[in-house]
Amino acid sequence: MVIALAREGDRFVPSPLARAGRSLARHEHRTAAGVFALLVLAYLWPVLLGGNVLVASAALYAEAPWSSMTDAMLRYINGDLADVPGSYHPWAILARQLLHEGTFPAWNPFAFAGTPLFANSQVAWLSPFSLPLWTLPLNYAFGVAAGLKLWMAGFGTYLLVRELRLGFWPGLLAGIAFALCAFNVVWLTYGVFVSVAALLPWAIWLAERILRRSRPVDALMLTAVVAVLLAGGHPGTQVHVLAALGLYVVVRLLLPTEEGGNRLRALGLVAGAVALGTLILAVVLLPAQQASVDTIGAKLREHGGAGMAGSHVPFGALRTALFPDWWGRPSEQLYGGGSNYRERTFYAGVVPLLLALVAVVSPGRWRAKAPFVLLAMLGLAVPLRAPLVFDAVVRLPLLGAVQAQRMLLLFLFATVILAAYGLRAALDAPRARRTWIVVGAGVLTALVAGASTSAAGATAGSVAGELVRRARDAAPGTLALASVARCLIFIAALASVLLLARSGTARGRAVAGGLAALAVALDLLHFAHGYNPMGPAKAVIPPRTPAIAYLQRHDSDGRITGIGRAMEADWPMVYGLRDVRGRDAPQPSLRFTELWYALEELDTAVISRLGRSGLNVLGLLGVRLVLSSPDLDLSKLGVRLAYSGPDAAIYRNPLAVPRAFVPRRVVLARDLDDELSTVFRRTFDPRRDAVVLDPALERPPPSGEGSAHVVDDENARVTLRASLRRPSLVVLDDHLTPGWTVRVDGRPARAVPTDVAVRGVWVPAGDHAIEWRYRVPGLRLGAALSGAGLAIALAWGVLLWQRRRQASDGGERPAAQ
Repeated sequence: MVIALAREGDRFVPSPLARAGRSLARHEHRTAAGVFALLVLAYLWPVLLGGNVLVASAALYAEAPWSSMTDAMLRYINGDLADVPGSYHPWAILARQLLHEGTFPAWNPFAFAGTPLFANSQVAWLSPFSLPLWTLPLNYAFGVAAGLKLWMAGFGTYLLVRELRLGFWPGLLAGIAFALCAFNVVWLTYGVFVSVAALLPWAIWLAERILRRSRPVDALMLTAVVAVLLAGGHPGTQVHVLAALGLYVVVRLLLPTEEGGNRLRALGLVAGAVALGTLILAVVLLPAQQASVDTIGAKLREHGGAGMAGSHVPFGALRTALFPDWWGRPSEQLYGGGSNYRERTFYAGVVPLLLALVAVVSPGRWRAKAPFVLLAMLGLAVPLRAPLVFDAVVRLPLLGAVQAQRMLLLFLFATVILAAYGLRAALDAPRARRTWIVVGAGVLTALVAGASTSAAGATAGSVAGELVRRARDAAPGTLALASVARCLIFIAALASVLLLARSGTARGRAVAGGLAALAVALDLLHFAHGYNPMGPAKAVIPPRTPAIAYLQRHDSDGRITGIGRAMEADWPMVYGLRDVRGRDAPQPSLRFTELWYALEELDTAVISRLGRSGLNVLGLLGVRLVLSSPDLDLSKLGVRLAYSGPDAAIYRNPLAVPRAFVPRRVVLARDLDDELSTVFRRTFDPRRDAVVLDPALERPPPSGEGSAHVVDDENARVTLRASLRRPSLVVLDDHLTPGWTVRVDGRPARAVPTDVAVRGVWVPAGDHAIEWRYRVPGLRLGAALSGAGLAIALAWGVLLWQRRRQASDGGERPAAQ
């Protein structure tokens, strides 16, 4: 046993040997932090140093009004990232704008005829990774935020491996592999996925420290990590990370350990940290939960639509664990492995995968390795929809409500940790036959894969060229054989490392460990290169075209929308244009969705075709201008061509209602079905008619007479002025969701659901001021709970600091280690 304490007078202090060990560890930690910073710089230098921007908006060039520019921007287009300009990027732009204006971002008027904004947790309002987006120039903000996430992912993994006592080089190798594994690379521009995934190794690291030592200070640190994780913004990844944390802790507690710590105390500290971290984030979580009630997203998850239906990847996707470019990649416009490349890629590097297998076949340390083996198995079985395992997992609380195939994150994470165990075993016993059997199995697998694929279109020259630089026109045979060749190159690199380690000297093992980490870095940097577009802002961000300028000039006329491949949903908010489409999951409300189904569309972000009834619905929602590609003729529907150019065509919808109006005829409906059937009748004209669902009325209301208009429009407050000759219904053609209240002349009034999804209020005759106000449901209670959580965490931290100070002053005798 190493004596870590020495007596100094009346006090016990660390011995010189312990101080030297700590000094070496600090030096190695600083070195690792620098290596990960260099790794991030090597990948993101075009945006961190070169003035480019890390956005995927070039995917918009595939649709009107930019489709004529597609060929020139082909190098920056990755169609698999279409949701970035269709939701995440516009949300960040809008949030940034409101914050800079000093406006609380309660409401988003630019999607779904209005939708909750602060309750959209995927904006990641309180995440530290969002700070660059709120503060830095956008040319750098996205790159800096991405770099911070990758660095955190790498350094957290390194700390975990060091806590597992596997050494510096295994920690460095695992950190590099996790930082640039497939999940973190392909989801990087989405932001919120990696904001959460980067915290997985930190959570497991602190849990391991708690399990070993049961120290409250580690639990307090875990509280902070859980809070940052929950602020990250992506609920599905949060569920998977917290599930991995819980499984790890349970397995470690069930297995016999070498440490004799108090297991119940450790479990209590971990559970308390998770609970307290969740409480601290109540200000974000509670509004998000409240806003999801009676929405289409909540309904789909309740019936398994998001977690089970189609939520798996084909078994053949397993080959991406060794050959990620077997079918090409969408960033090169080449992918023959089916859609959704992001969720079919199991790559963490050739060397880490083989080293993970070395760990599995090596004896010893099984009490520590077992949780990671189990995580890896689940990370494969659930995405591949393995019998029994898949069904059991998706029936667990929360896990059945999120995308199951994204559990491949657990496979990638567990693989890199097992790779650290494998490298440790290989360096300690480089002559072990089992290690060379794994290497041989890797070579055999690559050769069999190469022999089983069609070599059509492949030549030695094309394969060699693909190894150096990926091409956009490579033949399938070339892609497959180049992937096999690349795999064999890195297997050869691993074999060289093992041969070097056979010297038996400490220097030889250190050089071998360094070369293994370098091989992983080169492999994954090559894998990551080109997937996420990094180009000049003027190239990757589509310009403002004449059609967009026309829409902006006529913004006061009413809302807009796009038909077919025309301006991705949510992107119009970048130009301040109000659309009825959107991707703000779990929104929109069920009532809005039922109205949307009249368009014969299941996706509220897309209108692929338009008929007369659909035009009527769009008119009811205030859509006056309809954007389409130049070759799409909508004139047969009775709309008038308002703009025609090489970029797009814009039609004016004569059925569009004004933002505020007084309907001449009001129909009283019995239920939602009656509302919908009334709206879809040919005799229903949204410009003069309205249908209401008002239990307070016993008979049809009289016809209305008068006028109304908007006099003040703020983020969470809209003021109307109405002049009525008789008591009438005054309609504000905005989405009615919980949180909106109305006052007439300063007195509370009753909001009436009108035309299925918009707002109405009964107003007496005369001139009146009508004020609609929005308060985020759950915000006040969430803020109070978060305040209580922060107070508890602060008090806990002060108490721990006082105890540590007393111990350092000699009040307590530290325990020997």
